[in-house]
Amino acid sequence: MVRAGGEGKVYFPSDFFDCGSEKAVSKALQRLVASEVLMRMERGLYCFPTIDRKWGMGVLPAGSDKVLDAYIRRDGFRIGPCPGEAQNALGLSDQVVMNPVYTTDGPSRKIYYRKNACPIVLYHVSPRVFNYRSHIIMLTVIALEDIGKDSLWEFELDTLRAIYSDIPYMEIREDLKNTPSWIRNLILDFYGKRKNS
Repeated sequence: MVRAGGEGKVYFPSDFFDCGSEKAVSKALQRLVASEVLMRMERGLYCFPTIDRKWGMGVLPAGSDKVLDAYIRRDGFRIGPCPGEAQNALGLSDQVVMNPVYTTDGPSRKIYYRKNACPIVLYHVSPRVFNYRSHIIMLTVIALEDIGKDSLWEFELDTLRAIYSDIPYMEIREDLKNTPSWIRNLILDFYGKRKNS
């Protein structure tokens, strides 16, 4: 069964609930680890390791992306870019996020999956962020809510204005209904559609 999942696949004991009792599954996992079929990454977290045949690095544990996929499969939350990544993608910042950090509609938490590896960090945001049809709107909301209304620089506004100049208003019109009001007004200004109140 574990071989069928392919190299790098991550498992929880609960993935084998239909294979026997909790005690039997635990014993079976211990045997698979002892025989080096599976690798125990952390308590309750196992993977079918990858064999590096190109560079000769031998047996490798699953990476953070595979671990995160497993948690998403089990817990059913959604993820998006963290504020730093969103700002970089929009050209508002040149910082590059090196660690596995994401926004999520699930709870904020850190997922430890391997000794000496940076944990996967999940920051809770409003579920509405994941309901936007437009990826640009999603990035904009994540980026600007982190920067803040009163902390925007003129070059950031110019960068966003240039991005939205290439996006037809009708493509984002429905999404604007569900954006924070100050971000909605900012984008409406780009299109010259903001109504004076």
